[in-house]
Amino acid sequence: MPKCSVAPLLFFMLFCFASCEVKMPENVISPEKMEAFLYDYHLVQSMSGEYAANDFKEKLFYDYIFKKHGIDRERFDSSLVWYNRYPKHLKKIYSNLEKRLEQEMELLGDAKGAADGGVTIEMAYLATDTAELWTASQLKLLSATPLNSKILFAFDVPRDTTFLQGDSLCFSFDAHFISGGVEGLKQQAFASVLLEYDNGNESHNSVMVNTTGSYTLPLPRNFETRPKRMCGFVHYSDNDTSVHAKLLLSNISLKRVHPAVAGEESDKKGK
Repeated sequence: MPKCSVAPLLFFMLFCFASCEVKMPENVISPEKMEAFLYDYHLVQSMSGEYAANDFKEKLFYDYIFKKHGIDRERFDSSLVWYNRYPKHLKKIYSNLEKRLEQEMELLGDAKGAADGGVTIEMAYLATDTAELWTASQLKLLSATPLNSKILFAFDVPRDTTFLQGDSLCFSFDAHFISGGVEGLKQQAFASVLLEYDNGNESHNSVMVNTTGSYTLPLPRNFETRPKRMCGFVHYSDNDTSVHAKLLLSNISLKRVHPAVAGEESDKKGK
Protein backbone atom coordinates (compact mmCIF):
# COMPACT_ATOMS: atom_id res chain seq x y z
CA MET A 1 0.00 0.00 0.00
CA PRO A 2 1.45 3.43 -0.94
CA LYS A 3 2.27 5.79 1.93
CA CYS A 4 0.20 8.94 2.23
CA SER A 5 2.20 12.16 1.84
CA VAL A 6 1.87 14.64 4.75
CA ALA A 7 2.61 17.78 2.65
CA PRO A 8 -0.64 17.76 0.61
CA LEU A 9 -2.65 17.23 3.79
CA LEU A 10 -0.99 20.22 5.50
CA PHE A 11 -1.57 22.35 2.42
CA PHE A 12 -5.25 21.38 2.41
CA MET A 13 -5.62 22.23 6.12
CA LEU A 14 -3.96 25.62 5.66
CA PHE A 15 -6.21 26.33 2.67
CA CYS A 16 -9.30 25.49 4.71
CA PHE A 17 -8.13 27.73 7.59
CA ALA A 18 -7.48 30.63 5.23
CA SER A 19 -10.87 30.14 3.61
CA CYS A 20 -12.54 30.50 7.02
CA GLU A 21 -11.09 33.99 7.49
CA VAL A 22 -13.76 36.60 6.78
CA LYS A 23 -12.79 39.03 4.06
CA MET A 24 -13.39 42.68 4.91
CA PRO A 25 -15.79 44.38 2.43
CA GLU A 26 -14.31 47.22 0.39
CA ASN A 27 -16.67 49.83 1.84
CA VAL A 28 -15.61 49.04 5.44
CA ILE A 29 -13.03 51.43 6.89
CA SER A 30 -9.65 49.72 7.21
CA PRO A 31 -8.36 48.89 10.73
CA GLU A 32 -5.54 51.46 10.43
CA LYS A 33 -7.88 54.25 9.34
CA MET A 34 -10.53 53.23 11.88
CA GLU A 35 -7.94 53.34 14.67
CA ALA A 36 -6.83 56.87 13.67
CA PHE A 37 -10.44 58.03 13.41
CA LEU A 38 -11.53 56.51 16.74
CA TYR A 39 -8.57 58.13 18.48
CA ASP A 40 -9.75 61.59 17.40
CA TYR A 41 -13.40 60.59 17.90
CA HIS A 42 -12.89 59.76 21.58
CA LEU A 43 -10.83 62.91 22.11
CA VAL A 44 -13.73 64.90 20.67
CA GLN A 45 -16.11 63.10 23.01
CA SER A 46 -13.94 64.26 25.90
CA MET A 47 -13.76 67.81 24.51
CA SER A 48 -17.50 68.04 23.90
CA GLY A 49 -18.22 66.80 27.41
CA GLU A 50 -16.02 69.50 28.91
CA TYR A 51 -16.66 72.46 26.65
CA ALA A 52 -19.89 71.77 24.77
CA ALA A 53 -22.93 71.02 26.84
CA ASN A 54 -25.37 71.04 23.93
CA ASP A 55 -25.77 69.67 20.41
CA PHE A 56 -24.94 73.01 18.79
CA LYS A 57 -21.39 73.08 20.18
CA GLU A 58 -20.77 69.34 19.75
CA LYS A 59 -21.67 69.52 16.05
CA LEU A 60 -18.63 71.65 15.27
CA PHE A 61 -16.20 69.17 16.80
CA TYR A 62 -17.68 66.07 15.16
CA ASP A 63 -17.92 67.73 11.74
CA TYR A 64 -14.22 68.51 12.04
CA ILE A 65 -13.02 64.94 12.60
CA PHE A 66 -15.23 63.49 9.87
CA LYS A 67 -13.81 66.05 7.43
CA LYS A 68 -10.25 65.49 8.68
CA HIS A 69 -10.36 61.74 8.00
CA GLY A 70 -12.46 61.93 4.82
CA ILE A 71 -15.20 59.73 6.30
CA ASP A 72 -18.94 60.34 6.26
CA ARG A 73 -21.25 59.28 9.06
CA GLU A 74 -23.05 56.65 6.99
CA ARG A 75 -19.80 54.84 6.18
CA PHE A 76 -18.64 55.07 9.79
CA ASP A 77 -21.92 53.62 11.10
CA SER A 78 -21.95 50.74 8.58
CA SER A 79 -18.27 50.00 9.29
CA LEU A 80 -18.95 49.92 13.01
CA VAL A 81 -21.73 47.39 12.42
CA TRP A 82 -19.24 45.14 10.61
CA TYR A 83 -16.60 45.50 13.34
CA ASN A 84 -19.16 44.66 16.02
CA ARG A 85 -20.06 41.56 14.04
CA TYR A 86 -16.40 40.50 14.05
CA PRO A 87 -15.22 41.84 17.44
CA LYS A 88 -11.67 40.45 17.29
CA HIS A 89 -10.75 43.26 14.84
CA LEU A 90 -12.34 45.90 17.07
CA LYS A 91 -10.63 44.46 20.14
CA LYS A 92 -7.22 44.83 18.46
CA ILE A 93 -8.01 48.44 17.47
CA TYR A 94 -8.94 49.39 21.03
CA SER A 95 -5.90 47.59 22.39
CA ASN A 96 -3.72 49.79 20.18
CA LEU A 97 -5.70 52.89 21.21
CA GLU A 98 -5.15 52.11 24.88
CA LYS A 99 -1.39 51.83 24.36
CA ARG A 100 -1.36 55.07 22.35
CA LEU A 101 -3.23 56.98 25.04
CA GLU A 102 -0.87 55.64 27.71
CA GLN A 103 2.10 56.90 25.69
CA GLU A 104 0.43 60.30 25.28
CA MET A 105 -0.12 60.58 29.03
CA GLU A 106 3.54 59.75 29.68
CA LEU A 107 4.57 62.56 27.33
CA LEU A 108 2.27 64.97 29.12
CA GLY A 109 3.98 64.40 32.46
CA ASP A 110 2.62 66.86 34.99
CA ALA A 111 0.91 69.10 32.45
CA LYS A 112 -2.57 68.48 33.87
CA GLY A 113 -4.91 71.43 33.66
CA ALA A 114 -2.81 73.33 31.13
CA ALA A 115 -5.26 72.80 28.28
CA ASP A 116 -6.40 76.27 27.32
CA GLY A 117 -4.68 78.57 29.75
CA GLY A 118 -7.96 80.19 30.75
CA VAL A 119 -9.25 80.96 27.27
CA THR A 120 -12.56 82.80 27.68
CA ILE A 121 -14.78 85.09 25.69
CA GLU A 122 -16.30 88.10 27.41
CA MET A 123 -18.77 90.42 25.75
CA ALA A 124 -17.44 93.87 24.93
CA TYR A 125 -20.33 96.22 25.68
CA LEU A 126 -19.24 98.95 23.31
CA ALA A 127 -21.30 101.45 21.34
CA THR A 128 -18.85 101.57 18.44
CA ASP A 129 -19.54 99.84 15.14
CA THR A 130 -16.64 97.44 15.61
CA ALA A 131 -15.86 95.68 18.91
CA GLU A 132 -13.06 93.28 19.82
CA LEU A 133 -14.62 90.36 21.69
CA TRP A 134 -11.45 88.37 22.34
CA THR A 135 -10.32 89.20 25.88
CA ALA A 136 -8.07 86.19 26.52
CA SER A 137 -4.40 86.08 25.57
CA GLN A 138 -3.77 86.84 21.90
CA LEU A 139 -0.75 84.52 21.99
CA LYS A 140 -1.05 80.73 22.24
CA LEU A 141 1.57 77.99 21.74
CA LEU A 142 0.06 74.66 20.71
CA SER A 143 1.60 71.18 20.63
CA ALA A 144 0.11 67.86 19.52
CA THR A 145 -0.47 66.61 23.07
CA PRO A 146 -4.17 66.18 23.96
CA LEU A 147 -4.11 68.81 26.71
CA ASN A 148 -2.41 71.51 24.65
CA SER A 149 -3.48 70.89 21.06
CA LYS A 150 -6.38 73.33 20.83
CA ILE A 151 -8.03 76.56 21.73
CA LEU A 152 -11.80 76.62 22.04
CA PHE A 153 -14.44 79.23 22.72
CA ALA A 154 -18.22 79.24 22.96
CA PHE A 155 -20.75 81.77 24.19
CA ASP A 156 -24.40 82.71 24.08
CA VAL A 157 -25.10 86.11 22.57
CA PRO A 158 -26.56 88.49 25.20
CA ARG A 159 -30.12 89.66 24.63
CA ASP A 160 -29.35 93.38 24.46
CA THR A 161 -27.93 95.94 22.03
CA THR A 162 -24.44 94.42 22.20
CA PHE A 163 -25.46 92.39 19.15
CA LEU A 164 -27.89 93.56 16.50
CA GLN A 165 -29.78 92.05 13.63
CA GLY A 166 -27.38 92.05 10.68
CA ASP A 167 -24.19 91.87 12.76
CA SER A 168 -21.20 90.11 11.24
CA LEU A 169 -18.39 88.33 13.09
CA CYS A 170 -14.84 87.58 12.05
CA PHE A 171 -12.33 85.24 13.73
CA SER A 172 -8.68 85.70 12.73
CA PHE A 173 -5.15 84.79 13.80
CA ASP A 174 -1.56 84.53 12.59
CA ALA A 175 -0.05 81.03 12.47
CA HIS A 176 3.65 80.23 12.68
CA PHE A 177 4.80 76.60 12.46
CA ILE A 178 7.84 75.62 14.55
CA SER A 179 9.56 72.43 13.39
CA GLY A 180 11.87 72.01 16.37
CA GLY A 181 14.45 70.32 14.15
CA VAL A 182 12.22 67.27 13.63
CA GLU A 183 12.85 65.43 10.34
CA GLY A 184 9.99 64.20 8.15
CA LEU A 185 7.62 66.49 10.02
CA LYS A 186 3.97 66.82 9.00
CA GLN A 187 2.21 69.74 10.67
CA GLN A 188 -1.30 71.06 10.18
CA ALA A 189 -4.16 72.70 12.04
CA PHE A 190 -7.87 73.05 11.43
CA ALA A 191 -9.80 76.18 12.40
CA SER A 192 -13.56 76.39 12.40
CA VAL A 193 -16.33 78.73 13.61
CA LEU A 194 -20.08 78.26 13.80
CA LEU A 195 -22.75 80.89 14.41
CA GLU A 196 -26.39 80.07 15.16
CA TYR A 197 -29.18 82.60 14.66
CA ASP A 198 -32.51 83.11 16.43
CA ASN A 199 -34.43 81.59 13.53
CA GLY A 200 -32.43 78.35 13.67
CA ASN A 201 -30.20 79.06 10.66
CA GLU A 202 -26.43 78.64 10.92
CA SER A 203 -23.33 80.17 9.35
CA HIS A 204 -20.16 78.12 9.28
CA ASN A 205 -16.60 78.76 8.11
CA SER A 206 -13.47 76.64 8.36
CA VAL A 207 -9.94 76.51 7.00
CA MET A 208 -7.08 74.01 6.92
CA VAL A 209 -3.90 75.66 8.20
CA ASN A 210 -0.90 74.15 6.41
CA THR A 211 1.53 77.06 6.09
CA THR A 212 2.75 79.96 8.18
CA GLY A 213 0.64 83.06 7.54
CA SER A 214 -2.49 85.04 8.43
CA TYR A 215 -5.92 83.39 8.47
CA THR A 216 -9.35 84.99 8.55
CA LEU A 217 -12.73 83.28 8.98
CA PRO A 218 -15.54 85.79 8.38
CA LEU A 219 -19.18 84.96 9.05
CA PRO A 220 -21.67 86.77 6.79
CA ARG A 221 -24.40 89.12 7.85
CA ASN A 222 -27.97 87.93 8.27
CA PHE A 223 -30.41 90.85 8.13
CA GLU A 224 -33.43 88.60 8.80
CA THR A 225 -32.47 87.60 12.34
CA ARG A 226 -29.93 88.24 15.10
CA PRO A 227 -27.06 86.01 16.34
CA LYS A 228 -27.89 83.57 19.13
CA ARG A 229 -24.79 81.43 19.87
CA MET A 230 -21.25 81.12 18.60
CA CYS A 231 -18.45 78.62 19.06
CA GLY A 232 -15.12 77.89 17.40
CA PHE A 233 -11.77 76.23 17.77
CA VAL A 234 -8.27 75.77 16.36
CA HIS A 235 -6.93 72.21 16.59
CA TYR A 236 -3.27 71.37 15.87
CA SER A 237 -1.75 67.98 14.98
CA ASP A 238 1.60 66.61 13.84
CA ASN A 239 3.60 63.37 13.72
CA ASP A 240 6.24 64.50 16.20
CA THR A 241 6.63 61.92 19.01
CA SER A 242 9.22 64.06 20.79
CA VAL A 243 6.80 67.01 21.17
CA HIS A 244 9.42 69.47 19.90
CA ALA A 245 7.19 70.73 17.08
CA LYS A 246 4.76 73.55 17.89
CA LEU A 247 2.26 75.94 16.38
CA LEU A 248 2.40 79.53 17.57
CA LEU A 249 -0.84 81.49 17.22
CA SER A 250 -0.62 85.25 17.57
CA ASN A 251 -2.90 88.27 17.06
CA ILE A 252 -5.93 86.11 17.89
CA SER A 253 -9.02 88.21 17.32
CA LEU A 254 -12.79 87.92 17.25
CA LYS A 255 -14.48 91.07 15.97
CA ARG A 256 -18.14 91.99 15.92
CA VAL A 257 -19.21 94.56 13.32
CA HIS A 258 -22.59 96.27 13.50
CA PRO A 259 -24.55 96.71 10.24
CA ALA A 260 -24.51 100.07 8.53
CA VAL A 261 -27.27 102.51 9.45
CA ALA A 262 -30.29 102.69 7.16
CA GLY A 263 -28.97 105.63 5.09
CA GLU A 264 -25.57 104.04 4.56
CA GLU A 265 -27.13 100.70 3.66
CA SER A 266 -29.33 102.34 1.01
CA ASP A 267 -26.30 104.12 -0.46
CA LYS A 268 -24.42 100.83 -0.75
CA LYS A 269 -27.35 99.08 -2.45
CA GLY A 270 -27.71 101.96 -4.89
CA LYS A 271 -24.09 101.72 -6.02
